[in-house]
Order: sequence, then structure tokens, then C-alpha cells
Amino acid sequence: MSPDITWRINIKNMQAKIRVGICEHEKKAPQSILINAAIDYESSAQPASINECFNYDSVHQLVVGKWQERQHVDLLETLVFELLSYIFTTDKKVKSATVSISKPDIYEEAEAVGVEAQWTRADFERLALGKK
Repeated sequence: MSPDITWRINIKNMQAKIRVGICEHEKKAPQSILINAAIDYESSAQPASINECFNYDSVHQLVVGKWQERQHVDLLETLVFELLSYIFTTDKKVKSATVSISKPDIYEEAEAVGVEAQWTRADFERLALGKK
């Protein structure tokens, strides 16, 4: 068995259409969002199976599957919190993660507008689990 190292999963510009936003026109129909994530986890330097890795398919299933069918949510921050919580809950090997979610079609003058948060496992335990 090889020693553990830190691996990083990068998810870049995963697209989904969901109901999000505080403006009336945003509440009427789904809109495009882009999800980016960097997920750091510890595992073997030479993993032998997916069980030793973070399976990024779970993020895809949440975002492209479940989120596209969810009820309207006002804030991107709510989605970032939910996704970070999901990442840490899904795999105990995750040490830290950064998630950003943006809306590419909000302003003609901007490529996209969004929010980003970075958590460590300690942040997850404090913020999502209520541990001190």
C-alpha cells in the first residue's frame, strides 16, 4: 500500500438550468448556472479502485439531476452551502473544498456573476453540523 497524498478534483463550468434568483423574472423560469469546484482529499498515491478516490459523479448527479428538478431558491449562497455540505458528507476523505456558482446570463456586460466559498473539514463540522 502506497503512502497517502493529497489529490484535487477539479470540476470546471458544469452547467445546469435551475430556478434561482430574487428578481421576479428569475422566479418564472429556470436559468443557466455554472458550477466550479476544487475538492482536496487524502488517499493512496496509487489508488487501486474508485473506493479510494472521491467520486465526482455524485456531484454531477446532484447538480444536473436533483437540482434541476428542485423548487425555486432565492440565493446562490444557499446552493454553495448545500453543495459544500454534500461534498463533505459524501466522503470522509475530503479535507477542503472550494465551490463557486455563477449565472452567465445576468448582465450583458459581464461574462458571469456569482459567489464562492472555501471550507475545510473543520468549517463543515462547525457550519453544517453545528460542532464547536
